[in-house]
Amino acid sequence: MAAPILTEAHISEVSQTIRNKQIGINKIEFVYKKEQLYIDAFGVEGIPQADTYYENIEDHLVYSEFSWLGPLCRNFKVNLDATINVDPEGEFEQDSIQLGVYTAFSRQNSKPQILNRLMPLLNSLVPFRAHLSEVELVWHDGCLNTIRFFMNIDAKKVNPIISNAQAPNNQILRQWVSTIDQAIDYNKGRYKHRVKLPIVNGRINIAKYETAVCFRLEVKGKK
Repeated sequence: MAAPILTEAHISEVSQTIRNKQIGINKIEFVYKKEQLYIDAFGVEGIPQADTYYENIEDHLVYSEFSWLGPLCRNFKVNLDATINVDPEGEFEQDSIQLGVYTAFSRQNSKPQILNRLMPLLNSLVPFRAHLSEVELVWHDGCLNTIRFFMNIDAKKVNPIISNAQAPNNQILRQWVSTIDQAIDYNKGRYKHRVKLPIVNGRINIAKYETAVCFRLEVKGKK
């Protein structure tokens, strides 16, 4: 059995801190980056809760590890972030997880190197195509910096999708690679830029995309 991403010790630390600070949580965020896990629990401190509230928090952290967090981190093998809303009873809304799966590149990476590095992630994402909503490409300092895929998924569906994954759909895979290739060429050389391409029925739609031209302006101090 693979080692857990979120261990019993981690869960105990998080739940005990929430209990000690009496935090009424409304949202929890997970960030898995460079084999490090970060958790941010958002809420209001100083709100006493019943023991069942903290027990629910702990149960959902355990469920998160086994139902989606551990499986997805091991399946995608790249950076991942997730946001889950939490109700007043301490129950996580596990049927609607907002996920971002992304990989970063250095300025030394050429386009063929970028696409080659991206292929394992694309292969892993194809079985999840029905749950993908968009892909974002980010340029910084004139170079492609990050490619991030967004999805909304029910925790119960993650393990079955991974377990039943077959050979990648080559038609979808080719369409993704071709579209990302075009987007990289079209935006080549832009200093700081973001492009969001919607994913509709598993296909990236380059005809209707959102772009953000970013500016860095020098502001002179007063004399």
